[in-house]
Parts: sequence; C-alpha cells; structure tokens
Amino acid sequence: MPKCTINDIAKEAGVSKATVSRVLNKPSSVDPNTRERILEIMRKRRYTPSASARNLSRQTSTIVGVIVPEVDNPFFGEILRGITSIVDKHNLTMICVNSDDKAEKDKKALKMFKEQRVAGLLYTPAIDYSKPEEAKEILGLIQDLDTPVVIMDRKLDVFERYDGVFFDDRKSICEATEILINAGHTKVGIFNATMEGILARTRQAGFKDALKKHNISYNKEYCYLGNYTMTKSYQLACEMLESEDCPTAVVTCNNRTSMGFLKALREHNLKLSEDISCIGLDRIEALDIVGNDFNFIRREAKLMGQTAGELMIHRIAFPSEPVQNVFLESEIVIRKL
Repeated sequence: MPKCTINDIAKEAGVSKATVSRVLNKPSSVDPNTRERILEIMRKRRYTPSASARNLSRQTSTIVGVIVPEVDNPFFGEILRGITSIVDKHNLTMICVNSDDKAEKDKKALKMFKEQRVAGLLYTPAIDYSKPEEAKEILGLIQDLDTPVVIMDRKLDVFERYDGVFFDDRKSICEATEILINAGHTKVGIFNATMEGILARTRQAGFKDALKKHNISYNKEYCYLGNYTMTKSYQLACEMLESEDCPTAVVTCNNRTSMGFLKALREHNLKLSEDISCIGLDRIEALDIVGNDFNFIRREAKLMGQTAGELMIHRIAFPSEPVQNVFLESEIVIRKL
C-alpha cells in the first residue's frame, strides 16, 4: 500500500496542504472542528510525519530505547524485528537492553536512556511493579525521560497512562482449553508460571474460564506452575507423566514451556496427540522443520513490534492525543488432536 502523504490527507479533508501542516506544527492556529477532522483522517489512514525530522527540529535524539525481558526468546526476537522495520523506515536508531526479568536492569536501562535523551521508549516491564514503592520509583524514572512510551506484551495498571500493544492471552488460553474439552478431554492440565506475574495470572484465568464454562472442576493437581523455562517445565512434565493421575491433554503457556513438555514426552517414549494432547502458546519454528504436529496459538510477535513502533511514532507527532491500547488477534493452529 502506498504511503499516505500530506496531499492525501488534505484532499480527503477538503483543505489545503498548508492547513494540514499547521495541524502538525501549530495546531492551536487551526479551527478546532477542522483540526479534529484532519486528525481523525490521519488516525484512520495511519499517517505519521517523519519522526526524524520532528525530533531534529526539537533538538532531541533520534535514538529509540527498547527494553525486553528475554532477548533470546524467539517471541521477543520477532518483536525486535518488527520494531526495527519501523525505526529504519523513519531513519531512527534503536538501542535494545535485555532485562532478564530483573527490575534493577530495567532501572539501569532507563537511567542510561535518559542520558541518551531517547526519542521514544518501547518497553516490556521486567516485573509487575505492584508494590507502591516499586511503582513510584519506576514511574519516576520513566517520567524523567520526558518522551513517548509504549508498553508491550504485559498490561499493568501502573502503566495505564501510556500507550500499549497487547495480545488477549486470557481469551486465547480459554479458547485453546475449550478446543481440548470439545475434543473429549475432561482431565485437562496447564503448564504455567507461578502466580506472581501478570501474564501467568492472566493465562490461568483463561484456563479457569474454559473449565467453568464446561462445568469441569478446577483441579490444582493438574496445574504445573514453574517459571516459563524449559528446564523447569521438563521437570514438571516428568513428574506429571510419572504420576498415577495424569491429564489426557494440556495447555502450555509459552514456547519454552512447550519445549520442556515435549522433551519429557519424548524421553518417556510417548507420542504427541496419541498419548496426550497439547496446545501451546506460540509457534516453535524448529518443530515445523522436523514435521512435528504441534498445535499452537499463533501470536504475530513481529506485528506487535511494528504496531508498538507505529504507536510511538504517532505519539511523537501527536503528544496530546488520548492513550491508545491496541489488542492484537491470535489464531489457534490445530494440526492433530
């Protein structure tokens, strides 16, 4: 699709190019009704001016700061690819910091980004920042940046004042669990993280939603709660497979958890779908190469990165607009149950 230009906006709004330019640079000089009509067309057409030019005119950096918790996780790798496509398009430079899910690394990165005077921040929080003192400190560091901020993947109340892009994991896990139930499974388990993190709580809620909808009792014994690592998932899966009362189907709540489960399955000489069914969160590309019939919830992580980048660019151009939260759709890919 051709890039939308000022000419396109002016033509659709029935105004001159100069009027559109004034909306971008001196909005108070344009009639409020005309200004709002032009802004609405810009939102609809996803028009954004050159972030680089606007930043340089304000004598700020053209560097974008990015903080992710697991840079070696393919999900976040794809997010970074999406972000890169946007910052390259606008002649910006990206600096990425891996927090390892540690709050101290978040804070260290934010202090460094302040020194760099970054043009924007794309941020997946390391922890929930649910304690008042934690929230106050992290918000203070972000506010000190005085720059557009977009939250990615982890929707937390403490960051509600900022734009964000998310997947509806509760809905996806609920739908995946329902698919297993509708396939005849009443003993459905879940491999998740412990309930300290927002993602784990959200996904567990989706699992419970499905059980409740189908009048199946919630059995804590079928909940295998670790830390979203392959090692811990493998350990829990071995314990499950060696137990006397084993679920006939499971939902795994991230790609590393899925890998740990599959490793345990192979070592116990059991076959996916034949001996136990599974639907995992996120695609595992290597399984496609070896022809594994792995069912999964497809989340377009690259699209998340692109959308986050676009939200940031839009916020740079229109700093006073209302906060935007974008929820991306997921797709469940079933190969064999």
